[in-house]
Amino acid sequence: MLLGLFIISSILLLLIYKFLPNKKFFPYLCVALLIVFILSSFIQNRYKNEVMTRNQIENLQNQQKIFGEWYLEYQKDINSLDRNWQRYYGIVETLKTAEIYEYTIYEQLIELESETLAEQKRIYALKVPEELDKETAEFLKKVIEKTKTYADAQVKTISLARQAANPAGFKNLDAMNKRINEINIRETPAGLFTATEIAAIQDILRDRD
Repeated sequence: MLLGLFIISSILLLLIYKFLPNKKFFPYLCVALLIVFILSSFIQNRYKNEVMTRNQIENLQNQQKIFGEWYLEYQKDINSLDRNWQRYYGIVETLKTAEIYEYTIYEQLIELESETLAEQKRIYALKVPEELDKETAEFLKKVIEKTKTYADAQVKTISLARQAANPAGFKNLDAMNKRINEINIRETPAGLFTATEIAAIQDILRDRD
């Protein structure tokens, strides 16, 4: 826009210079016009910067809202995974201290396995919101992949323990506990560590004054 005005003004200045009776005022006219252009450019650039800043703030707030809503739902899944794991270890501890085998323990493992499989299905349904910026989305993908891996390991451990506790293959309580202990050593998930990715996302979405 300014470039177009500059070209038009330059043409007008040439015409003015050609037909101006007293050309000693022409330099003053040029200086005045230059000052107008400098001021116009300054005002326009400042306005553009303010508009960009407003857009950036609105986009940041929108990104924060999208991630915040996603994370609240994700936290419910994490809490469910934690509850399932706590229940599993409660059952395992009951087995360790039991003097005789109780069929209810097997029933509890069947129920827990079913709930864990349902939670695994919910974890696999997690998706990165399409509205998130690319950088944030990449970190969130890593969070989801880590969570899937953890859920898979949890399901595998509980399923194998349920199989080991099956009365059809029951020999004695000590042998069962030994087998479940071996499963726990070999299959227990190392842990779900997503703090690095979550911190990176929070840093990206942090308000910057």
